[in-house]
Amino acid sequence: MPEDAERLNRDCFELSRRIAGLDFCVPEAATLVRTLLRVVGRVVIEACAPGADPQAWPATELMALRWVQEALEPLGYRVSPLPGSGRPEVTPETFDWS
Repeated sequence: MPEDAERLNRDCFELSRRIAGLDFCVPEAATLVRTLLRVVGRVVIEACAPGADPQAWPATELMALRWVQEALEPLGYRVSPLPGSGRPEVTPETFDWS
């Protein structure tokens, strides 16, 4: 149902705001959790909302992967495609927002 996508997006946003009030033993954990919630909310709204366009999925997927990359970099990790998958590296240059 369309309202489920909107509600889940709002729930993820609210949860990400509530994260700020928690006392994590390491700051990286809070950043990681906030980013993952942001990714879930955005992907749900982009892929499940009324009028969601399957043609927009490649841009949504790359945006989500970039946000995950931004969360992982401070932890010493990166998002990268599997060898032979033919998928592009996740870099700022990967995006074409035109």
